[in-house]
Amino acid sequence: MKIVKSVCVAAMLASGLFVAPAMAMNDREAVQVVAPEYPRGAERRNLEGAVSVRYNVTPEGSVADVEIVEASPAGVFDRAVLRALEQWQYAPAEETTEGVEQVFNFAFAG
Repeated sequence: MKIVKSVCVAAMLASGLFVAPAMAMNDREAVQVVAPEYPRGAERRNLEGAVSVRYNVTPEGSVADVEIVEASPAGVFDRAVLRALEQWQYAPAEETTEGVEQVFNFAFAG
């Protein structure tokens, strides 16, 4: 299982909300990364949090078998992360890359 560390901050949203998906650092290059949208309900309630996921990357470069490892607060940001990961694309490879770990942080900027 490959363990990936959070190493990069992404996507400052115009609304003043900050979503930081860590870039997966492994032998596969992420060629398309989409930041999760800050859920409106969480924004209205001024909620911040994080979602840790584990997933595989298929030989074609698609994200598969996504598992929520930890979410705080539970159930608030999960769906946004899953929707974003559906759009991620990695460079093709000969084999599936298993056990990629990613953390997404949701916070108010400034």
